[in-house]
Amino acid sequence: MTVTDHAPAPDAHDEPRSRGPALSIVVASLGTLVIIVALLASRGPAEQQVHSVPAQPNTVSAWVAAPAKPSPPPRPAPAEPAAPVSMPMDTRGFVDSAARCDTDQRAVAVARTEHSAVAVCRDAQGYTYRGVRLRDGASLRLDDVRLIPAGFEARNDTTTYRLTSTELVVIAGEALQSRDRVIEYRAG
Repeated sequence: MTVTDHAPAPDAHDEPRSRGPALSIVVASLGTLVIIVALLASRGPAEQQVHSVPAQPNTVSAWVAAPAKPSPPPRPAPAEPAAPVSMPMDTRGFVDSAARCDTDQRAVAVARTEHSAVAVCRDAQGYTYRGVRLRDGASLRLDDVRLIPAGFEARNDTTTYRLTSTELVVIAGEALQSRDRVIEYRAG
């Protein structure tokens, strides 16, 4: 006995069902393609071109719509304040100045900044700080003076004066009051 399998005859209702989804996909794909082509065609050729622009050091100028105004001529750099003329000094400090040691003292450091003149004096009792503010001649004498690794430190209540060969620093409490570069220095 021979058995032959026969494929069932296609049902009349099966054919439209199998073509229906395939036809829908084809129609949707064609519709999408038509929309994409229409969008690309509506942009025009100018928008499709890519232009390369070299980087500019100041891109802010590219944002400005108005034409650039001519820049004013450059101003000369401000002149540095002139250092006061040299003050004569000797082994006791600055001559004819309050920044000078007494006759029984010897100057161990003499310094001048743009704003001040200072002499640190030494005698048998220790060190004395003598300073003068150049603009108005105000003077200061302090006996609380200590040697520090870089120079000298003098104290007056909550104010500290630190003198080194390179700068004079004034600190009031915790706040920096001034920092002046030393123009002239002599250690003795």
